[in-house]
Amino acid sequence: MKFKQEAPFAIQIEFVEGCNLYCDFCGLQGIRGAKDKTFKEMSHSTAINIAHQIMELGWNPRIEFAMHGEPTMHSEYAKMVRGFRKYLPNQQLMMTSNGGGLLRPPGVVDNLTELFDAGLNIFAFDAYEYVKIKEKVDAQLDAAKHLKFDVHRYPDEPEFSPHTRYGHKARMFIRIKDISIAEKGTHSVLNNHTGCGSKPLREPLVARCAKPFREMSIRWDGNVAICCNDWRGVFKVGNVLDGPHGIAGVWHSARLDSARRYLMKGDRASVFPCTVCDAKSHRVGLLPDKKGQTKMRDPDERDMAKVTEALAGNPYTEPVLRDYELKRKKK
Repeated sequence: MKFKQEAPFAIQIEFVEGCNLYCDFCGLQGIRGAKDKTFKEMSHSTAINIAHQIMELGWNPRIEFAMHGEPTMHSEYAKMVRGFRKYLPNQQLMMTSNGGGLLRPPGVVDNLTELFDAGLNIFAFDAYEYVKIKEKVDAQLDAAKHLKFDVHRYPDEPEFSPHTRYGHKARMFIRIKDISIAEKGTHSVLNNHTGCGSKPLREPLVARCAKPFREMSIRWDGNVAICCNDWRGVFKVGNVLDGPHGIAGVWHSARLDSARRYLMKGDRASVFPCTVCDAKSHRVGLLPDKKGQTKMRDPDERDMAKVTEALAGNPYTEPVLRDYELKRKKK
């Protein structure tokens, strides 16, 4: 029986490429200069197209609005959420955010209420210590006499991990401790974002990676790279808006399947940018399916040809070279 990857556990949707912040640990530094505050917004029609495709496929992933930018910088972020809820009434919708856009009028509480009324279930707030957004968001929430959503702190309340499945009726604001100082929880581990956030590995890990098996990351324009950590989009899989097969065609594409075969063997050396990535996955024994029972053939020259094909040409996003990349280039 020919291998066919089961549907993704989670689909990440990039409302915006670009951010109001410029964190020193973030892969944004590999695609934006410090003074570049431009934003590339997903169109509402693209969002509806994606939501409709997921509905038609009958997939049941957790939907997360995040990736390579700040989702609340989108000019119509609540409208975007409402579009997904229209077509995916039973999916859990989550937004991961630094909260910057919540500070716009009419204010944090009203903006959050609008998001939850639009259908959002989880607002995962990255409470970065080095900016004042955290203080302003906390102050407005504390001053509110009545909230139409629950507020929790993670990992202080370990039972409220933002990545838990709470269902489509939840209305939860989860305040996450700054990842750069957190010592526990799922948000306490920084990785190098394939060399865009911090220095690339000199030697590739010999380890499986679960991301291309369990997660699909759709960029603002519909393009899909190998995973969310490929900030520049070097490994180009395809576009969910192209061709007759759309999202399913990209998820089951020969390029992505070839990468999976190498990663199933723990061979990151054969797949760039996995070669320089330090991200580690959990429960990799349960691959390629949820129970670890599906069999995949070993990679061969056909797969190397597909990997080479995916790496050909320019990345999806123009690189901004980091200092360590410039030094290496000069040598």
